[in-house]
Amino acid sequence: MNTPSFATGYSLAEAQLTMTLSTLAYIDETPLPSDTTPAIQAARMRADINAALAQSTYSGWQVAWGPGLSSDRSNMLYMAQNGSQYAVVIRGTDWSFFMNWVEDFASVLGLTAFGPANDASVQIADGTSAGLDTLQTLFGTAPDGTQTNLLSFLFQIDTNASVFVTGHSLGGCLASVVAAWLGSGQGLGNANSLKVYTFAAPSAGNAAFASYYNQLFTDSAGNSTAFRVYNSLDVVPNGWASLETVTTYYPGFVNCPTDIVSAINTVQSYISNDAYTQVGEASNQSAVELPGHLLFGSVQPSLDPISDVLFGLEAGWQHETANYLNLLNAKPILTTLPKRTGASSGG
Repeated sequence: MNTPSFATGYSLAEAQLTMTLSTLAYIDETPLPSDTTPAIQAARMRADINAALAQSTYSGWQVAWGPGLSSDRSNMLYMAQNGSQYAVVIRGTDWSFFMNWVEDFASVLGLTAFGPANDASVQIADGTSAGLDTLQTLFGTAPDGTQTNLLSFLFQIDTNASVFVTGHSLGGCLASVVAAWLGSGQGLGNANSLKVYTFAAPSAGNAAFASYYNQLFTDSAGNSTAFRVYNSLDVVPNGWASLETVTTYYPGFVNCPTDIVSAINTVQSYISNDAYTQVGEASNQSAVELPGHLLFGSVQPSLDPISDVLFGLEAGWQHETANYLNLLNAKPILTTLPKRTGASSGG
């Protein structure tokens, strides 16, 4: 029996579903010695994602395509299915990628044209563009066992199907550009069958991209069909449109350490205030703020090395998939255990 089509506007139930699917994208992200090829690791991911779904609230969902895993294993996406509903799910990273990008901003935060828009003024980050290029070329296993890329598989499914596009962290940033690509003439031709939920995502591009994206994901009745969901205490969604906000975190616990403030100020000196703009707008509820809660009690250490550790612990928790599930009142799943510092920070 086919599942219902999308809800109108933002739906908590849809946010809970897509955040759960985004969380499951982290399953088996660290290769085992037996994962001698990306294909072997991808097969293990598929089996374990399906097993987790079978034991979850969403037991009707299963992996329909993929996962597609890049040769260096840093980029991953999969498609899940429940009846006539599908979801394109893009894996993110742990929060440490944010500081990696701050420290290496010159190579990843320059702006380049977003080709599917056919407008040179519509631009996204160089690093995001590189991630999109990789995701477009990934091959995954289809139900009949054949290997196809994402777009080819989407053309094979029911034309009446509805397709979520989702991801957490950098996966959310990439989900916004993947969705914009799929909704363009270079993808499916339009965005009518798409609905986007991104979580904890940094901004993907400039104001022209945000305008293009917001318009693309507005239906004929004026309702948004794309929603950027973020925790008010998560540092990552402040990249890169409101980076200076990070320096105000976390009063009552630990102030932003001076070395992090210095790094942010350096980046700010190279990025003009209008270079990056977040997608979604609070005015039409396409930007959805989740009120965050501090994990720790009041501490005011005076030594920067201690401040760095405590700030990192708090920032890491605020960005965790487990915390987002909690803020959405979604049921926790095993893979939401905090990832250790130093986990893969690929695109």
